[in-house]
Amino acid sequence: MKQRAQEAGKMVVDVGVDAAREKRDAAVGLAKSKVDATTGYAVAKRDGAVNFASDAKTAFKEGDLEELLRRLPLPASPVQEEWQWSLGKLITSGSKPPMGTGMLLGLLDNFGTIDIGPEEVGFDGSTAKWPKVKAIRTRSLDGIIQKLSTDSFSESIENLLPLVPGRGWVAEKATSAIFTIWAMVADLAIRDPEAGRRQVVCEIEYKGWIRTKEAETGFFTGPVMALLPGLDQVFREEAARRGVLVEEAEQTAIETAENRVAWLREKHAAIAAKREEARKQIEY
Repeated sequence: MKQRAQEAGKMVVDVGVDAAREKRDAAVGLAKSKVDATTGYAVAKRDGAVNFASDAKTAFKEGDLEELLRRLPLPASPVQEEWQWSLGKLITSGSKPPMGTGMLLGLLDNFGTIDIGPEEVGFDGSTAKWPKVKAIRTRSLDGIIQKLSTDSFSESIENLLPLVPGRGWVAEKATSAIFTIWAMVADLAIRDPEAGRRQVVCEIEYKGWIRTKEAETGFFTGPVMALLPGLDQVFREEAARRGVLVEEAEQTAIETAENRVAWLREKHAAIAAKREEARKQIEY
């Protein structure tokens, strides 16, 4: 009987040891899988950034901003980390900026930045905490083009950038990139008869300290949102998850397709004329 009790006790100990070993192995395996997943994500993110930098350099060198935007890594949905794209990042994607232009490039963020993350969202340097956001509004693609044809952004750049070394390089790069993007938007609208009805997220209404404020897309961010429907979708999905209303703009469709094409060509010509004017105004 004593021997059977000892054997039973040994069996209990063995079972306990086996159970503890299995629990330890499972914990180690889980921890390792988490490390592997985190490492894999970090490696994938790093490789994606490296590949995009390489592709961007080639695309920018060849003047193919459409390809560059197509390869831009967009934030995942749901958004889990801060994501930002800016005019400054665009014009430095293809070449190393001259020494001393960092401050000038940073100033471009005041009218050329898209921000979205788990904490904040905004356009052109104005961001809001998600709990403060009251509504998100859209604008039609035709509405964006209408704004572009009347926007005097070249004067904004002239007033924004101080007269310091590197100003000419930054102004020239920014002007070239913006007008190329404008041409892409106008071309998209002309090629796609249904494009004029497309709604694009362009305004964020949020609670300020005293009054309601708006973060609105400008002459860079509006066209970029129009050219990146995947990014527009991320904004909409994130708003829906947080119970934020997305208000659609009124349709301003032109009576006939022929009239719309004529209108678009007129706006395209106005944009081209503004490009020439801006080129002449840039001070080197």
